[in-house]
Amino acid sequence: MKYTKILMLLLLVSCVNAAEENIETESSSWWGKTKQITIDIWDGTVESIESFSNSEEVTEILGTDPAFAEIWDKVTPALNQVLDIEKENETLPDSAWLGKDKTDNQGKINALLDEAIGFLSISKTSQIRKQIRTLEEDIRSLKQSIAKYRQSQISAPIRSKWKTTVSDYDEKIEQLNELIQQRHKEITKLKEQFSQQLAERGLNISKEQLDVLLSSVVGDDIIQSSVVYDNVKKISQQLMVLTKNSGEDIEISQRYYGMHTVLLKTLLHMQVTFTNNIDEKYIPKIAQIVEEVNNINETTRNLLSGEVDKNHRQHLMANIGAQKLTLQTAELYKKHLNRQRGKVEIAKNKTESDLQIAQNTYRTVRVSGELINLLRTSQKSFDTLLNIQVPDLLVFESLQMKQEFAILTQKLAE
Repeated sequence: MKYTKILMLLLLVSCVNAAEENIETESSSWWGKTKQITIDIWDGTVESIESFSNSEEVTEILGTDPAFAEIWDKVTPALNQVLDIEKENETLPDSAWLGKDKTDNQGKINALLDEAIGFLSISKTSQIRKQIRTLEEDIRSLKQSIAKYRQSQISAPIRSKWKTTVSDYDEKIEQLNELIQQRHKEITKLKEQFSQQLAERGLNISKEQLDVLLSSVVGDDIIQSSVVYDNVKKISQQLMVLTKNSGEDIEISQRYYGMHTVLLKTLLHMQVTFTNNIDEKYIPKIAQIVEEVNNINETTRNLLSGEVDKNHRQHLMANIGAQKLTLQTAELYKKHLNRQRGKVEIAKNKTESDLQIAQNTYRTVRVSGELINLLRTSQKSFDTLLNIQVPDLLVFESLQMKQEFAILTQKLAE
C-alpha cells in the first residue's frame, strides 16, 4: 500500500536514539510541521513518495542512522501486511471446506514473520560473526594442509633438486603455522569488537561467555535474538514518536500501535522457533550421538576383553577414553541447551503476556496518549528480554573437552 511506504519515510523524521525529554523540548513549529505532514500523508493528500522525500519539511528534520533506516524500510511493509491479513481474518471462519479461512492466512503470516526476523537481524554484530566464522574455517583448512604435508614428509627425500624435501615441508608447515597465528590474532580483535557491539546493545558478557556463545550451536540464535531485540526496541521508539506526532488521531495511533503488536508476534515467533529447534532437532541429535557412542563403546569393550596383545589393548583403552570424553561432553551440551531453552521459555512467556495485553489494548483504547504510555513501558520489556538470554558459563574439565564441544557443534549443525 502507498501509506506503508510513506510510513517508512516518516521514520526518518526522528533520530533513532532521541530521548523523550529532547522530543518534549522541540520547537512548536517543528511539531506542527511533522503533525501536519503525518495527517496529510495518511489522508492521501501527498501524491507520491518522491515528492514527499524531496519536501522542504523532511529535509529540515531528516537525521537518522542509515543502517537502521534500511531496517525500517525493509521491515515495516511486512508488519503492515500482517496487520492487513489479521484484519481480513476477522471476517473469515476458523476453517472452511470451500473458500479462504484463517488457517490459509496463518501460513502467510508465519512467512512474513520469518521475513521480518531476517530484516531485524541485520547488524554489524552479524557481520563480525560471519568474519569470525570465515577465519575459523580458514584455520581448519590450514591445519588440514599441515596434516597432509606431515604425511607427505614421511616419504620425502632428505635432499633433491626435483622433489619436495623434508626441509621444504618443514618450511611450508612453518609458513602455514604463521598464517594460523595471524588468523587467531584477527579473531581476537574481532571478538573485542563483537563484545563492544553487544555491550552497546545492553548485553554485557565475559570473555568466557563470549567463547561459549561463539562455539555453541545455538550461539547464532542467541546473537540473532539480541540483535532483533535491539532493533525492535528502536522501531518501537520510532512508533512512539510517530504516535505522539499524530496528535489526537486515534485511527493513525492505532495503526502504529498495531505495528507494535506485530513486532511482539515477531519476537514470539522467533522464540518459539528457538525452543522448537532444541526440542525437535538438537536434543534428538545428541541422543542419537550418545546411542552411537554407547554402541561403539560396547563393541570396544568386547574387543578389549578378548585381546591379549599389549599394544592393541593400549589402543582400545585409548578409544574407550575418547568415547567417555564424548559422552561427558554430550551430557554437558545437553545441559547447556536445556538451560538456554529455559531462558528462552521465560522470555517467551513474558512476550506472550505482553502480546495479550497489547492486542487487547489495540482493540479497546480510544485515546492516543494511553498508547504512548504503553509504548514507553514496552521499552523496559525489551531490555529485560535481552538480558534473559545471556549464556551461562560452561566449565570444561580439559582442553580436550572444549575441543570435543566444538566437534559436537559441527555435528549438531549438519
